Amino acid sequence: MGANAFEDRVTFHAENQVMEVDFSNMTFDVSSKVHNAYDAIDRKLHETGKKWFFLVNYQNCRIMSEAWIAFAHRGKMVNLAYSLGSARYAATGDTSDEILESARQEKFDPNLFRTRDDALAYLAQLRSEIPDDEFEQRLVPSLPKETRQISERVIFHPDLQIMEVDFSDCVFARSADVNAFYDEIDRQISATNQKWYFMVNYKGTEILPDAWHSWAVRGERLNISYSLGTVRFDPNEKTRAEIEERALTDDFNPNIVATREEALARIEEVKQG
Repeated sequence: MGANAFEDRVTFHAENQVMEVDFSNMTFDVSSKVHNAYDAIDRKLHETGKKWFFLVNYQNCRIMSEAWIAFAHRGKMVNLAYSLGSARYAATGDTSDEILESARQEKFDPNLFRTRDDALAYLAQLRSEIPDDEFEQRLVPSLPKETRQISERVIFHPDLQIMEVDFSDCVFARSADVNAFYDEIDRQISATNQKWYFMVNYKGTEILPDAWHSWAVRGERLNISYSLGTVRFDPNEKTRAEIEERALTDDFNPNIVATREEALARIEEVKQG
């Protein structure tokens, strides 16, 4: 199911400021299906320019393990940007268990209800708790602030012969995200016509499953062409584990340290042999 096909499953009830999403009888077995669905949700929400109470139908919905990371991430992002409050209903079995586990890990209220009427009643209660004179202000979407251009995240230190790449707080969900960043790195570094020591900031970086293959391929290609040695610093636990696993498989030194200062010191060690 493509993004356009999924749009019929997104309904706005303007009378009570509710957006209803129908995941009923759907199976998300790969992350591409998750992205198609959430692309449609994002697009339709963006067109309204407002926040909404979210009502989500999970009847007979199945989310397989291969798709859960993408599903949780995209759901979190759309809630942060557009939700006044969410209610989920009719989730059962593994889907219910996964929602509850995600809620525990991410510290949010799952708000799972047995019926649609129960979920709507909960959302009506949430609406009643917002003073009328404040409600219009609450409708403004909390869209992410503009981040620095990719070009500004590639920094050369000629005196140290270091190229610093700042992946901090970036989310790479798909190959297109990876390629956009690496295309810019390639453009800038090729213009120097020399090799550099690479220092890479991974603070707050998320690389989702769909992006890892492209990430590994583009990173390896860049290192072979231009790197005199690479040091990575401050990845989260999940990203660190993935880098270390791929280093073991592809036979390279992950060279991971905790801070930028340690990365600079490690590069000096590499220079000295």
